[in-house]
Amino acid sequence: MLRICLPILLLLSLAASPCLAENLFFFSDEQGMPVFTNIPPVGMVENLIVLGQPAEPAEEPEASLDDIIERASLDYGVDSTLIRSIIKTESNFNPRAVSPKGAQGLMQLMPATAEWLGVKDSFDPEQNVRGGVGYFRMLMDRFNNDLELSLAAYNAGENLVGRLGRVPRIRETENYVRQITESYQKAGEIARKEEVPVLYRYYDDTGVLHVTNVPSFE
Repeated sequence: MLRICLPILLLLSLAASPCLAENLFFFSDEQGMPVFTNIPPVGMVENLIVLGQPAEPAEEPEASLDDIIERASLDYGVDSTLIRSIIKTESNFNPRAVSPKGAQGLMQLMPATAEWLGVKDSFDPEQNVRGGVGYFRMLMDRFNNDLELSLAAYNAGENLVGRLGRVPRIRETENYVRQITESYQKAGEIARKEEVPVLYRYYDDTGVLHVTNVPSFE
């Protein structure tokens, strides 16, 4: 008969808790010696005791806002740095933002625009960003990739900008276009300054791997 002292049993049962996502198996081998392992025994064994339980499937982690922006920008062919500049100006990255005019969420979609884009919940970051980026892509296509006209259309309406053929002389819209273009240009300059240097990998005569920004001249 398999005998295991209670303190050891309790200790090992804690070790087999769901946080480790494993069971522990206790049984007697062919010589009658007690065995405990996290590997299920093969074949018939005596006095089998199983502690622990299978781990529940891990929930998919929620995507971060950076991931959402990067994916949407990639899907629609828009620079993610530009989208961040738009979101900064529109909502200051507040997914619950609501403007006095009723625009909602990170990219400040008007309810009618959100419905037209198929966005069911403007306060959901992923739906809002994907809707906003998709809409901005449409504006860029309509205005031949003219950034200022596309930004003006996002703020003041594409019909007005299309009719005028220029940025409307509306103070809010003019400030909006200037703020985003300046922010976008500044972010681009910072990104260029922070570019990761080229790294070189090589093995020396003793077989040691070197990773450095200094090229080997051998």
